[in-house]
Amino acid sequence: MKLLLIDAKYKKRIRLSRKALDLLKKFRVVALYASVQFSSKIQLVVEQLEKQGIKVVSSRPARTKEKYQILGCDCFSGNLKMKETPDAFLYIGDGMFHPLALVLQQKESSVFKPVVVFDPISKKSSVLARRNVEKILRKYKASLMKFISKETVGILITTKPGQQQYSAALSLKRKYPNKNFYYFLDNNINYSSFDNFPFIDVWVSTACPRIAFDDSLHIKKPIINLNDALRAEDVLSRLRIN
Repeated sequence: MKLLLIDAKYKKRIRLSRKALDLLKKFRVVALYASVQFSSKIQLVVEQLEKQGIKVVSSRPARTKEKYQILGCDCFSGNLKMKETPDAFLYIGDGMFHPLALVLQQKESSVFKPVVVFDPISKKSSVLARRNVEKILRKYKASLMKFISKETVGILITTKPGQQQYSAALSLKRKYPNKNFYYFLDNNINYSSFDNFPFIDVWVSTACPRIAFDDSLHIKKPIINLNDALRAEDVLSRLRIN
C-alpha cells in the first residue's frame, strides 16, 4: 500500500497579540518555532518581533522539511541544530505537545530559557517553565538510576519508518556487556503488554522519545530513551530538576 503525506497548512494570517508581545519584549534574542501547519505563515510574526528590537533566530531541526518547523520528538538539545543561544523560545501553534519538547530538550541545561506559547487560533498566550515537566523529570531521573543499577533490560524497537533504530539498539550491548538485553520488536508499542514480562527491570525505548517522557507516568516499570541510555551516568549527573 502506498502512503502519501500531505501537510495541512493554516491559511489565515498570523499576528502576535499584545499580551504575547509583552511577554517577549524583555528578551533580546528569541528562537522561533512552529508546528508544520503554521511554520510557513509566520513572517509577520518575525516582523513584529524585529520592530520591537528583538533578534529572531531559528533553524531547521533534524527530520523537518523547512526552517521554523519543529517536531514533538525534538526533545534533545542537539536536534534543533541552533547556531546561536537565545534568551527565550517562542512557539506558534495549538496544543502543548510541541512546545513541551522545547522544555524537555533543556533537561540538562544549567540556565533554562522560557518557552512562550502563542496559539494563533485562540489568540491565547502562556509561558512554559521547567516546573511544567518536573513530575516527568523526577520519574525519569529515578529510571536512569534503575537502568544504571539493574542488569535485565528490555529494548523496545518499532518498525515504523523514521523511528526504527534496530542497529543503534544493538550498540547498547557493546556499551554495557554485563547487562542482559532482551529485544522486543513490533509496529505499535502496547504498554499493557509490559506486564507479560515481569523479569524486565527497566525498559529502553528506541521509538518516539516522548514515550519515555510523557507516557512514563502510565508505565509501571522504569523507562528511558536510547540516547540517554548510551550516556546514562552523564545525563544523570547533568539532569536539572527544581
